[in-house]
Amino acid sequence: MKNLLFALLIGSGSLFAQTNDDAIKATLLAEAKALKAHQPSEVRKHWSFDPKDTKHTIVSVNLPDGSYTFRTGADFTNDNTFPPAMPLRVSNADFQIKSAGNFASANYQTTYTTPDGKAVKAHRVVLLEKKGNEWKITSISEHYYSPK
Repeated sequence: MKNLLFALLIGSGSLFAQTNDDAIKATLLAEAKALKAHQPSEVRKHWSFDPKDTKHTIVSVNLPDGSYTFRTGADFTNDNTFPPAMPLRVSNADFQIKSAGNFASANYQTTYTTPDGKAVKAHRVVLLEKKGNEWKITSISEHYYSPK
């Protein structure tokens, strides 16, 4: 009986264990939630970057108007207006996650909907690194497009 209870206990733990894909998706969604709420310090908790780096782009965005913006680690650290406040509804879908060891990539679609119902779509490519037991974002490339 003890052996049966022990086996059930061990087995039930594996049923609730979080997979890498689940943990990566949870990181992405937590970062998105903080981004929408305009909480820069919360957004940065989900990132791993060199706060003194002025050379390497960690955020690269092609905006809906055709312009381009980017941030380095130093920009990301020192600019409290970034990320900007977003009075929009945000939804993420169609996650494709690949991981190998401590590195991962995630590709997915983001839809930003304005209060008047206009939607803008973006494709995000995110690179992540596992630090200890947590997945951290190391870079994001986001490209806006008009739905077909």
